[in-house]
Amino acid sequence: MTPSVVVKTTEPPSLLPLAFESARRLEASGVLILPEGPIDWELAREHDGVVPLIVATSSQRQIEAARPEGLTVVEVEPTEASIAERISLALIEAVAGDVLMAGAQVVVVYSGFDVEELDSISVIRLGEHLERLTAHDLRALETWVPFETLKAVVDVAVEIGREGREGKNVGTLIVVGDARNVMPRTRQLGFDPFKGYRRKERNFRDPRVREAVKEIAQLDGAFVVARDGTVEAACRLIDAPMTGLSLPKGLGTRHWAAAAITEATKAIAVVVSQSNGTVRLFQGGDVILRIAPMRHARAMKWQETDLEPTPT
Repeated sequence: MTPSVVVKTTEPPSLLPLAFESARRLEASGVLILPEGPIDWELAREHDGVVPLIVATSSQRQIEAARPEGLTVVEVEPTEASIAERISLALIEAVAGDVLMAGAQVVVVYSGFDVEELDSISVIRLGEHLERLTAHDLRALETWVPFETLKAVVDVAVEIGREGREGKNVGTLIVVGDARNVMPRTRQLGFDPFKGYRRKERNFRDPRVREAVKEIAQLDGAFVVARDGTVEAACRLIDAPMTGLSLPKGLGTRHWAAAAITEATKAIAVVVSQSNGTVRLFQGGDVILRIAPMRHARAMKWQETDLEPTPT
């Protein structure tokens, strides 16, 4: 995903009309704005009828201002990342939420020079690297694990793969769903940082819990997460048979453990590769989805994988 056009303007009032005119001429799928300062929402709404307007923001104030105007809002996590990565994250959320189609061309308006003004435009083509990144991919897996729980876990796994921790790559394994059958097939490796907390204090949908998971991921062992998103345990060793399993070449012990536990139970396992940040989802003993790491503003990609025979 690369910007093909960048425009710097010193006349903020004319920027949105320029963006919509560019989108119309290019037959783009929409105009995406990343507001950081005050916005003329009435002006934005007037142009929304020409080409769809999408507002990507983490500001509750801007969300509450944009939605009454009938504008499409994509909520993104607050971040101090570069503008290039914030654009990428906004586009990923838009595609994942079915607001934009993979392969679309989008005109993006953002604050490239002055944080108080929308002063820059880029035309971005969402290439095939976003081809399979849609909410339908996860919903298709929603048998025993609710979509919201699985999405929260996958989002954290992608962040771990992309960011690591303290400048170092981090790998981890998160087993989601069917916790009643998963727990007896694991054993404790050491101290469990979640032990002793009430259920509502260890739910994956809580941002504080997700941050804790990213910290604890540096320790050995797997997380076990219930269907409702509650972290049942951390730092667990998977103890399930690996006989008859097939995996792609080059995958390590976490991946084999993920295959084994999902073969033995109805859980889904999410593995972050320490070597390159790739996230893989396992179900029924097989890799069912692979998400390439998104670094340097490259977007992640859902894709299938071929299987190889179990080594003998």
